[in-house]
Amino acid sequence: MKFGLIGYPLTHSFSKDYFATKFQSLGLQDFTYDNFPLTSIEEVTPLLHQDFLGFNVTIPYKEQILQFLNESDPIVSAIGAANTLVNTGNDSWKGYNTDVTGFQESLLRWFGSEKFPAAALVLGTGGASKAVVYVLNQLGIEVSLVSGHFKGNYTYADLSRQVIGDHLLIINTTPVGQFPHIDQSPGIPYAALTQDHWLFDLIYNPGNSLFLTRGEQAGARIKNGLEMLRLQADHAWAIWKSYGKF
Repeated sequence: MKFGLIGYPLTHSFSKDYFATKFQSLGLQDFTYDNFPLTSIEEVTPLLHQDFLGFNVTIPYKEQILQFLNESDPIVSAIGAANTLVNTGNDSWKGYNTDVTGFQESLLRWFGSEKFPAAALVLGTGGASKAVVYVLNQLGIEVSLVSGHFKGNYTYADLSRQVIGDHLLIINTTPVGQFPHIDQSPGIPYAALTQDHWLFDLIYNPGNSLFLTRGEQAGARIKNGLEMLRLQADHAWAIWKSYGKF
C-alpha cells in the first residue's frame, strides 16, 4: 500500500518518518510513504494515476490541489483547502482537511479549562490559515487576518501596540521561521507582547521557532505545531483505513 506527501519544499517535514514508524509498529511491511517535492502543482497529475491509496498535502498546494479532486468533504468545500487525499477508486480522488481536527484538538488541549481570548490574530492567508480560521470561528473567537499582500484585515505594518494588545491569541500559519530559515520570524511588534498573550506556531521544525522564542521572552505562553501534526496525521490514517479496509 502506497502513500505520500505532496508539497514544496519538504526538507522540513517529519511526516515520512512519522508514518514509517507507524507502519513498522503495526507490522505493515508492505506499506510505504514517500515525499514528492513538486515544483509545480501540475506535476501531481501522474501521481494521481498511480496505485497510491492516499496523500498528505502541505505548503503551498493545499488550495491548488482542489482542481484535481473529484469529490470534497464538506469542510474542504467550506474552507477551500485540503491536506489529505484518498483514492476512492478508478483514479477518483476525494479531499479532506485534517488540519481542522488537528488544530482544534491541539488548541483545546492547550487551553484546558482556561478561557479563550475574545480575539485572535492569524498570520497568513494560505491553506493552513483557512483551517485555523474555521476552527476559531467555530469556537466563537473573533479573527483578524494579517498578510503582507493586503489580503487580510491588517498588513504587518499596521500591527501597532494597540492591535497586539487587543488580540491575545496570535497564530502563525506561515512558513516564516521554518527549517532551514530558523533565523527568521514574522514581522510583528514583539515588544508589545505580554504574559497575557498566547502564541501558537504551526511550525514544528524547529521545535521553538524564533516567533515562539521571542514570545516566550516576553512572558507569553507558547505552543508549536508538533502535536497538531500528529493529530492530523492520525486522522488522515483513520480516513485511509476506512477506505483501504486494512
